[in-house]
Amino acid sequence: MMGFNKQLRQELQQDAPFTDELKQRLLQPKPKPKKHNWQVLSVSVALCCLIGMLLIAQFASQKSVLTASESETLLPLLNDVTGLEVIEPSYARLLGEQWMLESLPMVIDKDAPITYGDYVAYYTPGGIIVSTVLGLANDSVTMDEGQITVNGTVLTVRGLGEKLTEMNKQDPFLNPYYFQEHGVTFSSFANETIKAAKDELLVYQNEEQHQLLKINEGQLAGKVTAIQASDELALTLTAEEQAVFEAFKIDHDLERLRHISPVVIAKMYLLSEIEMDFPTYEALFTTAQSPEILEVKAYYEKTKALHQQLFTPELNRILIATYFNGLQEGEFEQDTDTKGWVMFTGENGLPAGVGMAKNEQGIWQPSFVSLFIPTPK
Repeated sequence: MMGFNKQLRQELQQDAPFTDELKQRLLQPKPKPKKHNWQVLSVSVALCCLIGMLLIAQFASQKSVLTASESETLLPLLNDVTGLEVIEPSYARLLGEQWMLESLPMVIDKDAPITYGDYVAYYTPGGIIVSTVLGLANDSVTMDEGQITVNGTVLTVRGLGEKLTEMNKQDPFLNPYYFQEHGVTFSSFANETIKAAKDELLVYQNEEQHQLLKINEGQLAGKVTAIQASDELALTLTAEEQAVFEAFKIDHDLERLRHISPVVIAKMYLLSEIEMDFPTYEALFTTAQSPEILEVKAYYEKTKALHQQLFTPELNRILIATYFNGLQEGEFEQDTDTKGWVMFTGENGLPAGVGMAKNEQGIWQPSFVSLFIPTPK
């Protein structure tokens, strides 16, 4: 994910700073304390330092704080993918700072070397899946409350490295699995140890719980090296609508939206997200109250700081262009007096919608930011 707060520690171990002369003196018989008492003191201090450093090194080794890989390279966003192999995975499990790119087309390289923390694409009966590498051939990998150890060494790539508790699993900065959850209830961890064969990799999977999954070399499609990103945004406003939008940005007066269609209000909402105008984005979100809406608001508040840190206007534009360009031709369908949908056809050809709710003033506002196929009421 950009980033999360990483808990990195380094092993403290170095050679003892002794000269050859001092080493020879340590091997000689202890001199009688008649003269040069300062030499005895120096040797004692040096021996204490040596013992202390050996203890520190042993303690650090027992803690297994070395990382299997320090690779934290972010995937580049490419507009031009001419000559490159591009896939559209059925789904992706991207641990780390770029989890939000999991639904975008991805560039793969069949011959690129693979290491810990890399994203790889592999074939399954249900299509191509992309996931995060947690173990290589012949590795013994353990998952213990979210902490991954490889052959006894803690893996700290992609925000991994610490066991999760009831406290820190609620924090998207500290929990690298946070955006891989399926709902409001956090999944359990398999807490298992799996040994990979010489022709296998271990990757992250989340079906009913967070767990390790073996894949063999024959399943590999390649390593993900980039993301195909199109920023050709199709959401536009007329001159009159743009004037209303600009005025609303200043005073956030909802009365300005009274005679604006729900489709246009939904577009304003998405455009404010692209611009990272958070006050306007929040002012456009519905003031209506319901358990579902309160849940969305709570999620937004919890992840707001992370979005402000990791997202950029360019990235927002890419994501919204990918998911919401069809909204330009959308139509509003009202289900009840206070609920409705801005329905449109996504680029995948499937129907989708943005939830809308009417507030106490009788003005329609977005009530959900996620894109999905609404179920009939």
